[in-house]
Amino acid sequence: MLFAAGFAGSLASALHKQKSMRDAVIHMIGGTASAGFLTPLMFEITGINASANLQSAMAFLMGVIGMRVVDLIVEKFFPDSKSIRDNATD
Repeated sequence: MLFAAGFAGSLASALHKQKSMRDAVIHMIGGTASAGFLTPLMFEITGINASANLQSAMAFLMGVIGMRVVDLIVEKFFPDSKSIRDNATD
């Protein structure tokens, strides 16, 4: 369930940003993985015993945050990567 919520958060963010297909896939994988793996870790570290609904909501947010982290990494290491919007104005 956490991976599904993380994927939904990643997909929402990727569609909003209108990245190229390659960038969108990279971002969705990073967002989904961060949601699926970091959400349980966050609850374990904090000791919070959360309901499934709260865990899914946090996984969605972790997916969106994970996407932003991936976005920063892509901008740092692949500065030539352009979004669809950038290509449309060329």
